[in-house]
Amino acid sequence: MAERHQAPRGTRDLLPGEIERWQWVEARAREVLDRYGYREIRTPIFEDYDLFARSSGEASDVVQKEMYRFKDLGDRDLALRPEGTAGVCRAYLQHGMAQQGRIHRLWYMGPMFRYGRPQKGRYRQFRQVGAEIIGTAAPGADVEMIALFVDLFDAWGFRDLTVALNSLGTPETRRAYGERLRQWLAPVRAKLGADAQQRLETNPLRVLDTKSPEERALFEDPALGTMPKLLDVLDPESRDHFEAVRAGLTALGIAHETDHGLVRGLDYYTRTAFEVHDRSLGAQSALGGGGRYDGLIEALGGSPTPGVGFSIGLDRVLLVLEARGVAPAAHAGGIYLAAMEGTRTLAPMLARALRQVYTVDLDLEARGLNAQMKAADKSGARVVILLGEEEWQRGEVLVKELATGAQQAVTLEGLVEALDRLLGPAPVSDEAETR
Repeated sequence: MAERHQAPRGTRDLLPGEIERWQWVEARAREVLDRYGYREIRTPIFEDYDLFARSSGEASDVVQKEMYRFKDLGDRDLALRPEGTAGVCRAYLQHGMAQQGRIHRLWYMGPMFRYGRPQKGRYRQFRQVGAEIIGTAAPGADVEMIALFVDLFDAWGFRDLTVALNSLGTPETRRAYGERLRQWLAPVRAKLGADAQQRLETNPLRVLDTKSPEERALFEDPALGTMPKLLDVLDPESRDHFEAVRAGLTALGIAHETDHGLVRGLDYYTRTAFEVHDRSLGAQSALGGGGRYDGLIEALGGSPTPGVGFSIGLDRVLLVLEARGVAPAAHAGGIYLAAMEGTRTLAPMLARALRQVYTVDLDLEARGLNAQMKAADKSGARVVILLGEEEWQRGEVLVKELATGAQQAVTLEGLVEALDRLLGPAPVSDEAETR
């Protein structure tokens, strides 16, 4: 017997019945992003490995432990994308988008890949939606980005969210803060895990990004004293920027708080860093985050160009919505065409005509009328159109509403009008609206 293949560990199939929830979440996101004036960009699923190494940092966990890296048949060093911002910035540079306008509002949605231990809500292939503003260093861009983030979750039914904020300042202030962290953690250095001890040497801020409960508990050790704060070493411009972001969020009525331990996980962040939390979820309350990356495009070979963005893991969104019993409205059933022996050849022609407007199903196997009616019930159709032989000779069909059992003879000329009464008017296409 041939081996039966399974989806690779850390991946999954999205089947009919589940995919509708994904489509609903994605559609709500597109609606909000469109209202904010953002334009979609789609980048390749794999890129040069060096793109991610340069943007995320050679010493980062993403590069060192989580990257799906491979050589193709041309011996090119490639990687599946672990996040979306680097690819967007590469595309911005490659296509000279700076010459097409100073500020670009962009969004993306699609699969990302990171190797890690699979667990509930965390997969090796996962989907993200993200947004970027490229071309302005104004704090108003940070505020808009956070407002967009919150409004996306509002469209999905989340309420009472809290924004956690910090400022990472400049590379110089990060280095100064790193030295303070090393000194502060020196008394417990031996109690840190091997990875954390390595990070303390290469990039001390990453120690604060640990997910280890034991290491996080060390940070609360009274013997260490108060943890040093990034805000204490900010340069004046970064401090003013941070205060302007806070004032902007207050003006919009968006709840926010300063989180001195918030450093994000990638090297390209500068100044504003943020996460959005639903505190009702308990310890795992973070729904996603982002921040400013004013040095990233320059690091990729472009002119100094500021940017700010965020990403949201949609797998996590769906998991929370499912736990709360929130689901999109059930898919509205359509029409089932049932034919008699003498009208069987006519059914595909009528189905094709109706499919220009409606969702239509029909029998493909020349089964009897009873089998077709059972199939109609299982399909979830709301209406059955029966092509009776005598009715067809009179230019009529029988229209039956399955929920009530009521049926009526309808002329072919009046069929669309009758279906609109039963199913509601079909949406007019964008093409039709512009005519």
